[in-house]
Amino acid sequence: MKFLKPVSIFFIFSHVFIFAIDTEVKTAIDTNNPDKILALVQRKTLSDEDFDSLFKYFATQKEKLRKAYLYAIRDKNITNAAAGKHIHREIMRLIKEGLVEDDLPYTLACLDAARENKNSDLIYAVAPFLVHPREKLRIEANKIIAIKKDERIYPLVGQLLAGENDIDKIYAMETLTALKDERAVPLLLQQLMHPNKNIRYYALKSLEAIGSDKAQHGVIRVAESDSVDEVRLKAVEVLREFKTNTVVSALQKLIADKNIAVRRLALESALYQKNKSYAPTISDQLARETEPELKDKFLHALFTLGSGGGMGGILKILKEDNDENLLLWAAYGCNRFNETKCTETLISRIEKEKSEPLLVEFIYTLGEYESKKNLPLLITILQNQNQSDLVRLTALNAIRKYDGQATILPLFEIYSFEKNQALRAQMQELIADLMRRKLKKL
Repeated sequence: MKFLKPVSIFFIFSHVFIFAIDTEVKTAIDTNNPDKILALVQRKTLSDEDFDSLFKYFATQKEKLRKAYLYAIRDKNITNAAAGKHIHREIMRLIKEGLVEDDLPYTLACLDAARENKNSDLIYAVAPFLVHPREKLRIEANKIIAIKKDERIYPLVGQLLAGENDIDKIYAMETLTALKDERAVPLLLQQLMHPNKNIRYYALKSLEAIGSDKAQHGVIRVAESDSVDEVRLKAVEVLREFKTNTVVSALQKLIADKNIAVRRLALESALYQKNKSYAPTISDQLARETEPELKDKFLHALFTLGSGGGMGGILKILKEDNDENLLLWAAYGCNRFNETKCTETLISRIEKEKSEPLLVEFIYTLGEYESKKNLPLLITILQNQNQSDLVRLTALNAIRKYDGQATILPLFEIYSFEKNQALRAQMQELIADLMRRKLKKL
């Protein structure tokens, strides 16, 4: 008999070593020592052969030990497919013996153990929970489905969607929401025409989770014309996930919808997209809006987008509104967007305004434009002894932005008659500053 070459001997022994059952595990099984076995599962990295042996061993043990082994697999997060055989067997036992509800904590533990495990057959054990009446079990099952992304689940989902049972349809859409698979879009679009409002609503939720542009036209149709407000509003909300030109046009139309709730949510969806192209539409609707709450939202939306959208809405508020809060924000908008279109309207409001906060904001904004045409009005306000000190001081601070003889001479005249010491001090400082600037030029 010839001796084997050293390399061949190494190969044979290494092959035997790799596939042999762990000696400690074998001893523990032979001596029927479950405590030792469970300790080894927690402590060691076991092979497929080890888990196959343990699978056979625990098949003959009492429920308490089978559970202990399952918990050991879960706690160590063992993903080995051979270990998954025990998880599969335990789940199927719970289902067949009708113990799922009676032993809910253990059922959840089994599903938790199955989540990351690589045993492909677990998909069949988990599938029944996708349509279980208890929401918590469906949620856990859908988490597993989302992780495994097993193609074998699609026939079940398709069958549920095609059936007549509305509850099953909703359960199927919960699974599609978890999977977030674009291939489900055509099936879900069909559900948007279902007579049951709940079916339409859940179809929208699933399409929202998937976020495919292929759904945009169906969602737009629902957003524009569904007979149920709840469903319409959900569709308007879902539109924010699509940033196509088609959706932008749809949201622009919905911002002007006759339904107040639709207008509000369409505005929120537009702002979610952070697209300045919505500003002109928002400004136009602001000019037409009759609801005070929405006026405020549309006005602040322009600030969020950083565009006045043509200023039509802001100017309409300045010209016609009497709400002090809106007028203050409108004046802020004129300043924020540095829009001189506001000048004539601001002057008109200043000449008849009695509210000190509004006067201060209007005067401050007018001064920011630094137009010499506005200087005479600012000087008139400053010299008006009937105005409050705050209003006159605001006018003086606005005048600081101007230079030249047209400013110095009127200030000298006002200063000579001024009795308010605080204003006199401010005027004196400004006159001295203006004189220094003028002398430097000379």
